[in-house]
Amino acid sequence: MLSAILVEDKTENRFNKLMKDETGLSLVELLAVVVIIAILSGIGVIAIGNIIQNAREDAAISDVQTAYSAAVLHQSTSDGLASGGNNNTFTLADVNTAGLYNGGGFDDLDDVSFTITPEGTLTMSFPAGALSAGTKPSLPQTGLNQDAVSSLTRAQLFGSATP
Repeated sequence: MLSAILVEDKTENRFNKLMKDETGLSLVELLAVVVIIAILSGIGVIAIGNIIQNAREDAAISDVQTAYSAAVLHQSTSDGLASGGNNNTFTLADVNTAGLYNGGGFDDLDDVSFTITPEGTLTMSFPAGALSAGTKPSLPQTGLNQDAVSSLTRAQLFGSATP
């Protein structure tokens, strides 16, 4: 039993001797840690930038869908809008004036127009740049019906898919 304790003490002493001179990280080790952290943070910044851009584009799609839903409500509650009649066009500004839409991401509400076709289908149109996702302007959209608005994608609204 005594010999086991002596062997353990000798092992501990050797370890203590080896670790006695180790006071911190060497310059090379510290440099390696800094480089690894810089690489990871660079990857993180790029990934977060893409996530933010995707969120902006998704918000613009929601603005289009909300505006279309408000226009459908405006069409159904306004007496002067008849399908295929003389008064078959109105703007998003008209919908806003009726209290059915509260702003959103469109730059100018007068640029967004709605047309009621002779069949009674409501279509939506707006020019290029009517919406923006950060610095990326939207493409022009014409004749969007309910199905087209419901299935609108980032690529259709902004031109290229964001990864």
